[in-house]
Amino acid sequence: MNRRQFLTLTAGSAGWVLLSGHSPYRQWVVYRETHLIILTSRDDLGADDLGEKFADILRGALPDSKAEVGRGPRVQRIASLISTRQVAVGVVSRANAVAMYHGEEPFQQYGAIPLRVLVQNDVYRLVCRDDFLPQHGYLLAEALMERGADLGLSVPGRNAADA
Repeated sequence: MNRRQFLTLTAGSAGWVLLSGHSPYRQWVVYRETHLIILTSRDDLGADDLGEKFADILRGALPDSKAEVGRGPRVQRIASLISTRQVAVGVVSRANAVAMYHGEEPFQQYGAIPLRVLVQNDVYRLVCRDDFLPQHGYLLAEALMERGADLGLSVPGRNAADA
């Protein structure tokens, strides 16, 4: 095989791969369906640490959840992924949970996000959309309350505005 044939074959193969419609996005969808991803943001280290503790507790109490932490660069990424139903839960500060719920700055572009708070402490909330299955929310809250006594958690009222 000469150089021209080799380059033609290589370019053709690369073009076929690029145009065949295969993308890693489908694998991301499958991963999200089989793992509970707890979103945190790199701009709030306290929420990130709490998310890690939640994931550890849930992996022990609910191993089938395959709980993992997903970190976004900013808290707005949590609002984006929860509002579009790409991820179910996230750890945010009380102020950010209320701002997301009302669609206030810095979350105006996502509109008001219908949230529920599953568990909370003095500073942070584990939030989910209001259409998150109640039985799943109960299982998460129960596991975190039973095994996270040292985290100062409580179960709040019905939505983020009450928290």
